[in-house]
Amino acid sequence: MLEIKKILLVGSGNVATHLGINLKKNNYIIDQVFSRNIDNAKDLAQKVDSDFTNNPKKIVESDLTIIAINDDSIKDVIHFLPNTPTVHTSGNTNINILKNNFTNYGVIYPLQSFKKNMELDLNDVPFLIEANTKDFENNLKELCSCFSEHTIQMNSLKREKIHMAAVFACNFSNHMQVIAKEIMDDEKINYKLIIPLIKKTFSKFEEDPKIKQTGPAIRKDINVLENHLNLIQKDGHREIYKLISDSIIKTHHDNTN
Repeated sequence: MLEIKKILLVGSGNVATHLGINLKKNNYIIDQVFSRNIDNAKDLAQKVDSDFTNNPKKIVESDLTIIAINDDSIKDVIHFLPNTPTVHTSGNTNINILKNNFTNYGVIYPLQSFKKNMELDLNDVPFLIEANTKDFENNLKELCSCFSEHTIQMNSLKREKIHMAAVFACNFSNHMQVIAKEIMDDEKINYKLIIPLIKKTFSKFEEDPKIKQTGPAIRKDINVLENHLNLIQKDGHREIYKLISDSIIKTHHDNTN
């Protein structure tokens, strides 16, 4: 196994910030923060007590490079990074994007949504790990185990599908709340009235969500569905309502399921 103590952090956004702070708390040394945005690099570097740069020619070699940037930018940075053990943190990017540039390479994907300025306990966050060798996989497990109890080996295809499922579970459900708030705001109704219902709904998801489904679609209450469609003022919202209602009906009433 490799000895990993010093880390080069590529990125200064949400994921990079949380990983950098937690790695420092667990006695890893953040050697340097590299970011195209020098102000963001400086801000994160101050939090993790490290050097920083936005100049590819000034990047240092460390025991491990962690690429924590948006998916589309990974291919743009790998060609100027040193050939040291390197991982990216993307849920949707195949491990093989690193194959031609690094001897030891892998993925550490935290299955969680991040915001820079929101505290988050990584202990409950699953880290999906993949590496090109068993020894390097063990290195990554050891690294992630310092701040999470849940480290799971997962190949790229399964990780990409989990990422897609997470978009349904997290991003789409959040957008549903945006639509709900817009509807209530249009009628000058306090959005907080619906908060207890939202909390109750999400509290049920630790069990099978299929058996917890409620509402007019699962009851095939056509009169209610048609009334709602008539009440909706925005065409986009109407399309979403109909599409999801049809999906619920098919899921629960289609004999082929």
